[in-house]
Formats: sequence, structure tokens, C-alpha cells
Amino acid sequence: MDAGVLIHTDDVELFLLLRHILETEGVRAGICVHPGELDHAIRTEDPVAVLLDVSNPHIDALDLCRQVKAASRGDIAVAAFTNWLSADLGRDLHAAGIDAIIYRPFNPELLLAFLKRLRANLPRGSLPRTASELIFRHADIEMNVARVRVVRNGQVVNLSALQFRLLLQLMRAPNVVHSRENLIAECWPHDIDVEPRTVDIHIGHIRRALNRHGPDIIRTVRSKGYSLEASPSASEK
Repeated sequence: MDAGVLIHTDDVELFLLLRHILETEGVRAGICVHPGELDHAIRTEDPVAVLLDVSNPHIDALDLCRQVKAASRGDIAVAAFTNWLSADLGRDLHAAGIDAIIYRPFNPELLLAFLKRLRANLPRGSLPRTASELIFRHADIEMNVARVRVVRNGQVVNLSALQFRLLLQLMRAPNVVHSRENLIAECWPHDIDVEPRTVDIHIGHIRRALNRHGPDIIRTVRSKGYSLEASPSASEK
């Protein structure tokens, strides 16, 4: 089976775990961090299934499921990964089209059983297109989201999962000044209190990791936040 599965999550560790499980079954996996990306990927990539991480209590799991079903016209299998759901919400999700709900701690056998049901239901000789890798490029930096990989000037940049998410926010809109508050909202769990100074510390780690392979490209805007330079200046080289 050489089909694509889209994984909607902002948890890089979870994505890597699920991708490993899927690849052992011959299934390609792509990641979508935001609902807009997921909607576009469903409409253009024709995946065989979508795995939704609804562990965050601030996520409207029911609404997200409905969006997936609308984008796919109902012709897609959907599994939800969660910490806990009430019995009522579980029934509502199944009614909205969720095919499987998998609770933490995640049991790989449940995911494999879900995939086997998909394989059995696929028309003979009919294989959906694989999900494309999501890649962001700016100046001499390339981020491959599906592979959770950052490269600068041909050299791999080692970042933690949190630092990867922070750099990804900057790469998505390099010319925008991202406030510390926005970065906290996008990159940390909503139920954790994070001081703005913590953002500065992690940006510093990212800056040092990138600077090993090129001049400083992260721009600090006093009292505002961070953005990326259009390109490193000649004086910095």
C-alpha cells in the first residue's frame, strides 16, 4: 500500500512516532500544523486518511472533524488521537464521521487495525496520491516539515521540537514581526504559563544553531518581537 495519510498536529514528537508506525506499513505520512493547511492538503492531495490530534482541550474536535469531512466530501477515513473524551463527545464525533478514537497512551495496534480496515476497503488498483512534503524556504534556510529537518547552506541544523516550531512560525511569514505573545500562543500548549523571557532564550538557541552555518538572519525588533531578514547583509558575512 503506497498511499498518503495526513496528520494534523503541532506535536512534532507525536508526528515522528506516527510517521514511523505508518512507514513500517508502507504508508507515506505528511504533517499539517494548521487547519488551513489541512483543508488545502485534503482537497489537493487526495489522501487515504486523516489522523487528527485533538489532545489539546482548546481544540474544537467536533468542528475540526466536520471541516475534514466537508473538505473531502465525506469520502475519507478519519481517526482522532486524544487524552480523554466524554461519552457524549465520543458519540458526537462518531456521528460526525470519526472512524476511530485512539486514547493515550497510544496503542499502535489500534492504529494498525484502522489502517488494515482502510486497505480492505480500497478499490482494487486504486491508490490515492501520496501527500507532498511541506517545505519552507527563506534565504539560505530550508525547512522540511514532514521530515522535521532544517538545512542551512547544505548543513543540517539541530533544533529541539520547540525550537523547530518557533522557527517554523518565523519561516511561514518571514517579513512579519512576530510578537512574543503570538509565538507563545502558537508554539506552547495553551494550558502552560510561559514568560516572554522564555521566548527570548529559545530564540537565542535558534540563532546560535543557525549562525553555525551562516550569518545572523534573525531580526530582533525592540519591544515588538522577531522576524527574519530578507537576506544576510554583506557586512555580516
